[in-house]
Formats: sequence, C-alpha cells, structure tokens
Amino acid sequence: MAFNYQFPKIGSVDSVTVMNTPVAANDVDLDKGTLTIDGDAGGLVIRACDLLAFDQTDFTAGTAHVVDVDLAGITVVNNRIYSLTVFAPNVINFFGGGRETGAIYQTRTYNISSDNTATVDEIRDSFIAAINDDPGAYFSAQSGGAGIVEIEADSAEAGALEITAPAGATIADATAFVAPVGAKSEVEAYGISPAIADAAGYDRYIIKHRKFTRSNAISGMQAVLPAISLVYLKQNDAGTGAAVTKITSILDGSYTPVADYLGCPAL
Repeated sequence: MAFNYQFPKIGSVDSVTVMNTPVAANDVDLDKGTLTIDGDAGGLVIRACDLLAFDQTDFTAGTAHVVDVDLAGITVVNNRIYSLTVFAPNVINFFGGGRETGAIYQTRTYNISSDNTATVDEIRDSFIAAINDDPGAYFSAQSGGAGIVEIEADSAEAGALEITAPAGATIADATAFVAPVGAKSEVEAYGISPAIADAAGYDRYIIKHRKFTRSNAISGMQAVLPAISLVYLKQNDAGTGAAVTKITSILDGSYTPVADYLGCPAL
C-alpha cells in the first residue's frame, strides 16, 4: 500500500517561493534597499532593513529510522498475549487526515499469543510475521538477532518511529533517523502545485523578517509582526549554486556594493 506523508509546518509561513531554474543575475536582486527573489511559483520582496535571521539547509533525502526491539528481558509465559505498538508522526490517511485526526494509518498495534512452549525467539518471530502481514504498515520487520525485532520505516518522510514494547523489552536505534529537507512532499505541503514541485528535491531557506499588517487593535495604523518566508531552489539545477551564493551573501551582509542595502543607488 502506498502512503502519503505530511511534514510539520515551519511556524507561521507568510510566503513560499519555488525556483526550479534559478538564474542569479535575473532572479535575485538587491536594489535600493529591497531584496527581490523571483520564482517559478511565488516570489519574495523584503526591505533589507526588515530582515531578522535566516537558515539555509541543503537538500537531504534523510535516513529512514531503524529500531531494534530486544525482547530478551520480557517475562516469557505460555499462552499469553503480548502487544507491540508502532507509531510515526508524519503518516497521513488521505480520507482521514493526519496527526491532527489520529488517522488509522498512524498507530499500528500487534497482539500475538505465545504457545504452550513459548520462547523469546518464537515471540520475536510472531511479531515479525504480524508486522509483515499488515497491509497498513508503513514499515517492515526482520530478525535483528536472538530475541530482537528490527523494525525499519519504509521512508524517512514517515518521521522517527515511536515504539511501545512488552514490559522488560529494551528499545534502541539500529540506524538513527535523519529528517529529510526539501523533499517534494514538503514543498507541496505549502500549497505548491505537484506540477511545479520537482521530485529531485530542493535546497531551502527559512527567512525571518518583519511584516507590516493592518490591525484592528491600532486604529488607522499598521502593526509590525514577525514573519517567515521560505525559498526553495531545485537542488540539481545548474543555476542553483550561484543563486544560493548570492542569496546567502545578501542575507549575511557580505554582498557588495554595500550602498544597495541603504536604499540608495550604487555610484
């Protein structure tokens, strides 16, 4: 079964710009104190004096979480029911929603029974079989050694696995989870059309800045609020390297001529 994943949103995002074919000379400009970034979707215009902070992260596909559940410490009893629960935060059910609704694809619980001659390895094998026979599982299981159930997420986009095991079991990472950055599904989560969001993935900017907005609390005036804008640059496009260099230099203050920051033309 195919699953969909929904990343947690990055704060209160004001705008999203996607650049599939960035050309630094044309699409990124600082002129008369104003930063302008043009994209294939969206665009960004910010006064340089309103910039507060930024974070630039290169695309990473992430690393799927692999967890070892060691059953060696459980109490083995014949004809007893044992339970194992697996949860991942980013899995969504198309019809039922995501984490906010407790969709049925999120939490999977496996109840197995031991036989008349129970052993830890038999209980391990029963859990492995139950997991791999579950069409709603977004992970798989295999033996990690004596008494160990090794559970691997199908995708890094599922998020870090959270496991509840029988009393006495120990849980440890076999492969640490690394969150993906700039995946197609992340970009689409901000309302970008699937026709624009590219499977190749994106380098990402998180830009924090001031934004003026009208407020009923201030009659006839505007309030200054913090805002977040995201800029995604297609990570394997030939123009991305130069565009990233230019955007970063503008945001970190190293761009020249300095006069462009001051709202006056360069001489």
